[in-house]
Amino acid sequence: IMFVWMAKFGAAYGVRTGIHVGVDVLINRLPSGPRGVFVMLGLLAGALFTGTVAVLGARLVWENGMHWAVLTWLHRPTGDIPEGPTTPDLEWRTWVVYAAIPLGSSLMCFRFLQVARTFLRTGDLPRHDHGHVEGLDSELPLVGEALQAGEAMARDGRRDEGEPR
Repeated sequence: IMFVWMAKFGAAYGVRTGIHVGVDVLINRLPSGPRGVFVMLGLLAGALFTGTVAVLGARLVWENGMHWAVLTWLHRPTGDIPEGPTTPDLEWRTWVVYAAIPLGSSLMCFRFLQVARTFLRTGDLPRHDHGHVEGLDSELPLVGEALQAGEAMARDGRRDEGEPR
């Protein structure tokens, strides 16, 4: 269940950081004017698709029992509205699980629009450097110091504890 949530929100993160796989060989060979048009078309198509999935997903979640939960929470009469199904193993309401679809898709739509706005203002798209690993920059000096210390110990004929060989 958490995998569904992780996948939807991870996809939104991917839009924001530019780590999604894209085939842009032809787009990058175009002059800047037509390139910008195609990039904007792609971003707006992504926003339209994820927005549509968000709206349809919200409808699915609402009809799958969320409407009953909201009315119950507001202490309103539910009438003949069914509670909605539950998952067999965890006995959670399925609308809770399915809520990942509209929430994650809404966030993706927002991120597509955010990237489109940034592209219109600056002409830049988010880029992800595949050769860079987050969090290692601060550790690199420590690794260099450790290598230098190890080389010095090897030159002096000492072990790790400082004892001669």
